[in-house]
Parts: sequence; structure tokens; C-alpha cells
Amino acid sequence: MEELAMRDYPLGVLENIIGSRGKEAVDRKLKHYGYGFTSTGRGKTRVYTITSLPNAQARFKAYCVFALGFDGNTNFIKLRDFIFYLLKDADFAWRPNEMMEEYLRREGRGMSSDTISKYKIRLKNLELFAPVGDFVYYKVFKHYGVQEHEVITKEEYNEAWRYYFEWRNDHPDEDSIPAYRHMYNKFGGVPRKQRKIEPNAFHAEELNILCALVSDAILEEVDG
Repeated sequence: MEELAMRDYPLGVLENIIGSRGKEAVDRKLKHYGYGFTSTGRGKTRVYTITSLPNAQARFKAYCVFALGFDGNTNFIKLRDFIFYLLKDADFAWRPNEMMEEYLRREGRGMSSDTISKYKIRLKNLELFAPVGDFVYYKVFKHYGVQEHEVITKEEYNEAWRYYFEWRNDHPDEDSIPAYRHMYNKFGGVPRKQRKIEPNAFHAEELNILCALVSDAILEEVDG
């Protein structure tokens, strides 16, 4: 999973990296992502020289598409922000999806918990991140109409759900909604749990490339 660099690439090697076949398709894709290049030779003997690189955000997008297989229509600003916080902010990485959503909203880099879930699944499928054994226990509640979250203990989580199921057993003619409401009112929210994820040390090379690219892209954005 290498990043394109300023060096020579035989046509066949470059085709495999960027996923295009033939000179016209390769030229078109390199131009689309902002790479400067020259090429010499004919047919399969053609050699490309990458003469200049695009900005960090474009390189991040190219790496995600070429090396990691992300769709070209992905929102790469949101993906960049998520990976940046996941790799660089220890106070972010342990959080469940909904708490990540709240954290990013407060940082001015909002995205939905559904989007976060999709990114996590993709990164786990690529084996760049892996779930670890520990769960994070937390409760979800509304504060002045805004969804918020608070870490709780495993014992508090179990006690709340025990109360929920006991209420259901005591009221067999009621559906789940009143039980949720009573649990919410008694415990100040709905308890949930989610496994933590951590970087996979077996893919340190790819993670180091991603870390450098997202850091450079964020810095470019801040510097304007």
C-alpha cells in the first residue's frame, strides 16, 4: 500500500497502483489527482516519472483511493478529520461512536455516528484497526434538546438493564417503550456499550503514511 512518490514507475507498476490500464487512462487519472509527470517509451516499456506532487489533501485522497480502495465520491474531508483524531487524539480514540460524534461536533468537525460507524467498519475491514477486548459503558441522554453521553460503570450498565427487563416481566401487557421510559427516568439515560478499537501494529507502515498525510492536510488547512 505505497504512496506515489517523485520517482520512476514502469507503466505496469503504475497501472497496478492507480487501478487504470493504458496510457490514456493513466494520464487522465494522474492529471485528475494533480500529479505532474512525464513518460517515455512505448507500450509496455513506457516509463513514467512523477515530477511533482499535489497538495496534502489531494495526496490523502489519492492514497485512500489507490491504496485503500475507498470510493472516489467519499467525503475525504470528513474521512481525513476522523482518521486524524483517531490516530492523534488519545481522548478521542477510546470513545464509542455516539461520543465520537459529540466530540467532533464540539471541535467544529461534525459528522454523524452513522458516518463514523461506516468509517470504522471500513478501517477494520482493511485490518488497519482492530477491536480490543474492553467495552466502554456509557449512557445516552438529552440535555436541553441536545443528545449527550456520559461514561458509566459496567455495574451501572447491568443494573439499568436488569431494571428494564424486570419492569417488562412485571408488565407483560406493555410494549418496550414504557420500559425504556422508566429506565431512562430512573438512571438518567439509556445505557449502551461498545468495544474500543486500536491501531493494528501489523499495518504500521500504512498507518504511518495515513498519519503523515492527515497531519499535513490539517496543517495546510490551518495555514490557509
